[in-house]
This record gives sequence, structure tokens and C-alpha cells, in this order.
Amino acid sequence: MFNGVETDINSFIKRRNRLMIVLLWVAYGLSMAVFVAFDPIFSSAWPPVGFSLLVGLMIVRMLIKNEHLMMYIISFAMFFYLFLLNVEFPYLVNYFYILLGIIIPSLYQHYGVILFSGVLAMFSLSYFFLFSFDEIFTRVESVDILYFILLSAILIIFFLFHTKFTKSLWVKAQLGENKAKQKLHSTENYLNAFFTQTSEAIVVYDNKGTIINVNQAFTSLYGWSDDELINENITDFLPVQWNATSETELVHKNKYGDSLAVAISVSFIKGPNGENAAYLMMIWDISERKRTEAQLMQSEKLKVVGELAAGIAHEIRNPITVLSGFTQLMDDTYYKGLMEAELKRMDGIVEELLVLAKPRATHLTSITCRKLIDEVVELFESILKNQKIKVHWKRCESASIYGDYNRLKQVLINVFKNAIEAIEYEGVVEIDLTIQDNDVLLHIANDGPSIPEETLSELGSPFFTTKETGTGLGLMISKTIMKEHEGHFLIDNRPDQGVVVTLTLPKHNGERV
Repeated sequence: MFNGVETDINSFIKRRNRLMIVLLWVAYGLSMAVFVAFDPIFSSAWPPVGFSLLVGLMIVRMLIKNEHLMMYIISFAMFFYLFLLNVEFPYLVNYFYILLGIIIPSLYQHYGVILFSGVLAMFSLSYFFLFSFDEIFTRVESVDILYFILLSAILIIFFLFHTKFTKSLWVKAQLGENKAKQKLHSTENYLNAFFTQTSEAIVVYDNKGTIINVNQAFTSLYGWSDDELINENITDFLPVQWNATSETELVHKNKYGDSLAVAISVSFIKGPNGENAAYLMMIWDISERKRTEAQLMQSEKLKVVGELAAGIAHEIRNPITVLSGFTQLMDDTYYKGLMEAELKRMDGIVEELLVLAKPRATHLTSITCRKLIDEVVELFESILKNQKIKVHWKRCESASIYGDYNRLKQVLINVFKNAIEAIEYEGVVEIDLTIQDNDVLLHIANDGPSIPEETLSELGSPFFTTKETGTGLGLMISKTIMKEHEGHFLIDNRPDQGVVVTLTLPKHNGERV
């Protein structure tokens, strides 16, 4: 880049050197024309001296390739000629011509040669003022008016050239400025389009954390408006990691307190001196990705649990079959009945394990919800009485569903049992049965302790439990059964205290919905 600039400067000075010699030839020619035609004082020495000096400059220019040095040589030769002219003819008009030595080199637009010419001009003017004052300022001839007119003509020619080249430079500068403006405008439009139309949320803030700008994606993601954010401190809205130059995953809160899984990356905006003037944070909403990852992990866990359950069920069922065979050989006694009951219960447990391993054929019938709930409540009647727990529920006589009675009963038993265990002693279990569009909604709430938010999302995962002796399989089996019945299983905290479980199942209208 710098080599290109240096080449342009050399080319500029080379053209100016050529122009300067042309101007000197023009000035010399005009001066000789006035001198020969009108000057009564004839000199046979000066015409060939000026001619020889100009020819010598042309020869020197061909020999010397250093254009910078040639620039100083031309300026010095001009002053040398004017100095000798004033020595030989100390006239006022010749004294004024020394000023041409300052005016003409200004075409170079070079500080060095202008200062050099100025020094030579001041020296020449001072010298002749001190040593030739009487001769210069008392010897004015009538023909001098022609030389003054010639001086004016030379100055007009000079300023015409000067205007031409100055205008040329101005035009080039204007074109360069217009190109720079167009490029800047194009870049600004591109950056503005990127900033406003990108799907990633972007926030720009300074070194103190004051928010400078945000895009539409940011306000849509977090819920705050531009007026609420601009000129406010970013730490009032987001936990900021100033040096998160690589992608970092965090959990943010939006305006309404909802959690957002996001990935952020911070870039530095450099100032004119290379300092970090501001920060640009790009934010990606990865909530969907996190949900997909959780579902994949859940599926993998279910696969492992299913394989494990199938293996356990197989190993347990073999000895159960053997034991059941031997009990058939025993006499009918109290202990035989007890053993058969326990073996039957063990076989039921094995059946539940198989639910996790593979889908089970269901016996679908029309089920009256009120009857199903009454049976479950009746099963826990003694426990409710001992623990002083009351049951309040709003019956809906017309609510009926379609499914496997025993398996749905198992879900209700599991939910009711968890509610009782959460209350422990003295409390209320509320049951609310309603119909909403084509669904039957069953809410089973308790006034026991609430569940921490971070625990809620994990409930139903294999082997995750809040009980000391639990396995975490109960809720997982319940969710599996609800899914088989095209229903939904939801656990949430109540607004005041306690937990509510919502079971949603398709309503039965004579045929399966």
C-alpha cells in the first residue's frame, strides 16, 4: 500500500518538474520578446544566459532520475537567474520579479521546496535591499511598465495552470470522497440489514454496561421494548459475561420471569486507538435444542430401563413359575393360600416391569370416571383416617372415558399415594373432575409442600425420585400408560402451597375419540 502511495508522489513531482520547465520557457520567451522589441538598453549577454540555463535544466533533468532533487535544482536555477539579473540590472521591476521564485514553486504543493524557495527569496530581497537600495528604488524607466504587464501576464498564466491542477485535484478528491461515501453507505446498509433482520438477538453496550442498541429479535425474545432498554445498564436485565468470546450456554430470564436456555457470544468493538470501545453480544435461543436433547436422553434412559426391566422380569418369572408349580402340590392350608397370594402379587410386579420393556395389549372399555375415582379413594380409606387427611372432590356424573380400567386405576393409585405421602399428616386432597371440549380433565391437588422448580422438570425420569426408598419408576410407568391412552400427565405447583397433578384423557362419546 505504501509503495503505491510513494509511486503516486513521484509521478506527481515528475509532472510538476516538466510543467515548471515549460513555464520557465514561456516566461523566458515573453521576456525576451519585450526585451528585444521595447527595451532601449540592449544587452547581448542575458538572452543567451537564460537560454543556456534552460537548456542546461533540460539536460540535467534527463541525467538526474531523482525527481525530488530535480525539484530543488529547478527552484535554485530560477533564483540564480533572477539574482544575476538584479546584479546586472538593479531595477525595481527586476526586484519584484524575485517574488516569482516564491509563487511558481507553489505548484509543487511541497512544503520542502516552498520553504527552500522562501529562504532564497528572502535572502535575495534582503541582499538587494541592503546593497542596491539607491539603485533599485531610484531607477525606474518607462519601459518598466511593460515588464510589470509581463509580470501580470506570467502570473495569470501561472494561476491558470495552478487553477487547472488544483481543480483536477479537487475533482479527484471529490470523486474519492463520493466513492468512500457510497462504500460507507453500502456497508452501513448491509450492517443495518444484518442487525435488524437477523434471527439472532443482538445487544450492543459500552464499557460501563450502558445499552446502546438492540435489534428486533432481542426485544421479541426477552419481551422488553427499546424504550425500556436503551441507555439502561444491561446488568439490570441480563447476567453478563463480559469476556464470553466463545459460545457459552446460560439460562436467562425474560421480562415475565420465564427461563430461557440461550447461547451467547461477545465480540469487542474497537475504538480509534485500538481500545475496546463497546461490546456486541449475540444470543441464540437454544430452548428447543435443549428440549430435543432432553427427549433424546429420556428415550435413551427408557430404552435402558426397558432392557433392564425385561431382563429382570425374565429372571424373576422363571422361579415364580417353579414356585407356583410346587404350591399346587401342597395341601390346602392357610400358608398355601398366603404363598399363592404373594406369588400372584410378584407376578403382577413382573407385569408392571414388562410395561417398561414393551407395549402391552390393553383391554379397552368405557369407563365412568366417578366410579373409578370412588374405588381408588375407598382403597385408601383407612390410611386417610389414620393420617387425618380429608378428601374433597367435585363429582361429574357424566364424565366417561375409553381405556384399560385396571391400568388407569394403577395411575390414579400412584398419584393418590404420592399426594398422601406428600401431606404426611393432617391435610386435604382435592379432586376436581371437569369436561373441556373433547377432553376429561382430572385435577388431584394436595396442600403438602411445593416441589422446587428445578425438580419439577426431572419428575418422571428413570430412577429420579425425591423419596428415600423410591425408584422413580412409578411416575414413569404412569406417564407411559397415559401416553398409551392418548392422554397427558402434568405435575405443577399450586399458586399458594402444594402440588396439583392434571390427568387429561379423551372424552368417550360412544366411540373412541
